[in-house]
Amino acid sequence: MMKKSKKLAALLMAASMAALTACGGSSTPETTAAAGDAPAETTAAVELAEGESVSQDTDITAAMLVDFTTMDPMDTSDTLSGGIQRLIMDGLFGFDDDMKIIPMLATDYEANEDATEFTIHLREGIQFTDGTPWNAEAAKANFDRWGDKELGLKRTTLLCNILKSTEIVDDYTVKVTLESPFGAFIPTLAHPACVVMSPAVIAQGNDACATNPVGTGQYTFVEWIAGEHATIALNKDWWGYDPEICGGTALVDADAGFKTITFKPVAENATRVAMLQSGDAQLIWPVPTESIESLRGDANVSVGQEEGIVVRYLMMNNQKAPFNDVRVRQAINYAINKEAYCAVVKNGVATPATSIIGPAVQYYKANDVYPYDIEKAKALLAEAGYPDGFSTSVMCASTTSNLKQCEFLQQQLAQVGIDLQINALESAVVNQKVQDVDVPGSEAEVEMYVIGWSPSTGDADWGIRPLMAVESEPPMSYNICYYENEEVDQLLQDALSTADDAKRAEAYAKVQDIIWEECPLISLANDANTWATSKNMVDVKVFPDNCINLRNGKMSK
Repeated sequence: MMKKSKKLAALLMAASMAALTACGGSSTPETTAAAGDAPAETTAAVELAEGESVSQDTDITAAMLVDFTTMDPMDTSDTLSGGIQRLIMDGLFGFDDDMKIIPMLATDYEANEDATEFTIHLREGIQFTDGTPWNAEAAKANFDRWGDKELGLKRTTLLCNILKSTEIVDDYTVKVTLESPFGAFIPTLAHPACVVMSPAVIAQGNDACATNPVGTGQYTFVEWIAGEHATIALNKDWWGYDPEICGGTALVDADAGFKTITFKPVAENATRVAMLQSGDAQLIWPVPTESIESLRGDANVSVGQEEGIVVRYLMMNNQKAPFNDVRVRQAINYAINKEAYCAVVKNGVATPATSIIGPAVQYYKANDVYPYDIEKAKALLAEAGYPDGFSTSVMCASTTSNLKQCEFLQQQLAQVGIDLQINALESAVVNQKVQDVDVPGSEAEVEMYVIGWSPSTGDADWGIRPLMAVESEPPMSYNICYYENEEVDQLLQDALSTADDAKRAEAYAKVQDIIWEECPLISLANDANTWATSKNMVDVKVFPDNCINLRNGKMSK
């Protein structure tokens, strides 16, 4: 029996009208941004009526913290690179401004009740910017690449172990059969790694995909000089401007978009801010937290701050004493003042986390924040056999922000007798010691670890399973807690074994409750995504996963 999804063509019209009016793990806070419980006010200097924008004749410069890593979506593990790829290449499905799934190159789909067969209907009247037609053959070429286990690229495992076969039903329909039930299949297709590339480029191999991406997107790739800049140019023939192709309402206004966008990596926070204020850049993101208030006072600048989906964690190795005792983990949760963490470490640009996933993630369920209670923490430690506390260490990449948060945690835990040593190392060394190891948790070096996680599918599966499932213990994924709970594993599989939203929601709610009670990690905070633009730029935002959102960006005269 096939289960019909919501008609996504209708969803596109509703979502695009709403939108037009309004990555993976990271241990480096500056390179990802996260969620707050409620959006902060976004300042906008001007509002433009349709037809008033001059942006399509305007070249702009955007300054960001670090450089891109590749132009191949299947070899990308950072949200920054995924953001520019989303501008060049569309996916079958994507997200509106609030991280709700909308149809892109697909119009709708059907799934069987076991979530093992998905029939996907494709949007007609579209071609890649190299002239290759978008049709079922092009879709199959991309599914075949996503399922190729021999590629050895960073995101190969996203789908390669799930995809079984892709069948062309007709010119604009494909049937995808999976190896096992996977209820998160459609959200996964909205992940930045699953944007669609021209079959002509795919045929040229991985090097071409990494250096000369061709998609159906709003922009075309011009060049990327590593360490200097990357430039993209407006595609005025983009299907998103065409109301007929979009199903009645265009995805963006006819005058949206910029003539060219040049992205420049600028590591120094003060330099990025100075570029914006001098006019050398029209967009920066993220905004250094220490500069937000001063930029808000600048009449020539607009600052944006909204809810994201990255949650910041303090992970504990549950297979090593004393963290194998739930009372110790709970004590640490009570010993950390989450409000103070947000104020001191994040300069107020964050809110205390209320789940392992952020509020904008599908199937999120809120829990009460563990109150700051020193006496409760001490009592639990004494009950667990540690009345005088203990000594341990936290590992992190050696960045200013990481050291700041680890020093805060060190001070907090000292109040309950826990002596926390900070082991700050180069990022590559941290990866080797934490993520690339292949030993039982009891033998792993890591004791505590700070990390942020962004589920760029917008779905609870990718927000929980890589961090908490037994199958995700290093080196397979990011269960650096070495948390093992049979009930959680079963619930995660139950949620993937159905395409029924209600059943998935029920399973993920139970998972979030269990994790909150057992504290395999401490959910510290949801950061806010931040960006700043010149005052005459409007409708430039950041998606909740911290990918830049320029879809309907405009510039006033």
